[in-house]
Amino acid sequence: MAEMTDSQRTWEAWFDAFTRIRDAWPERIYVPCPDGDDGRLHITYTGSPENRIGFATLWCDVGRNGIFLPRVGIPEGADMLSFDATPEERAAVIPDIRLIPTDPG
Repeated sequence: MAEMTDSQRTWEAWFDAFTRIRDAWPERIYVPCPDGDDGRLHITYTGSPENRIGFATLWCDVGRNGIFLPRVGIPEGADMLSFDATPEERAAVIPDIRLIPTDPG
């Protein structure tokens, strides 16, 4: 198996943080920011209230980095934006962040 690139390692660390927070729901746990900046991680879900399938954005409130996950199940009871949320509604919940790209390798 090929060795992971730095960008793959970075993305995997962020994905692992997302998984730990999601799997602990509804308990709200502290997972350190993968960037090591002592920031708090936040998840915003956007999806369909009917089937609770959508996408997720995970970001750090200090470094303003994050990842986008295109197809996720949204935990029952978790807050979510609707797919037709306006840019203003989205901006009220998700700040201006830099998304870490998935590595195609």
